[in-house]
Amino acid sequence: MELMTSGAFARASGLSRKALRLYDELGLLYPARVDPVTQYRFYDPAQLEQARLVAWLRRVGMPLAAIRAVSTLPPSRAAATAAECSESPSERVVPIN
Repeated sequence: MELMTSGAFARASGLSRKALRLYDELGLLYPARVDPVTQYRFYDPAQLEQARLVAWLRRVGMPLAAIRAVSTLPPSRAAATAAECSESPSERVVPIN
């Protein structure tokens, strides 16, 4: 499959090109290829799932450091952690010690 330009990938993922650059710098979402002359970034369509996950986690308020940690978890633990973050503060159950 053909690589996507950063603009096309940004539109498809719901992330801005600025966010894509930041996530590359932070190690959250690396481009599939960077042109050595122009430094233009290209993304593989297979990366869209990860990009959309990052976009969703940011929309629910998860900090970037937490997203980085969640992305290293097994899928079931990552899903549980993401679900906890998506609850509003009034819906969260706080255990009483």
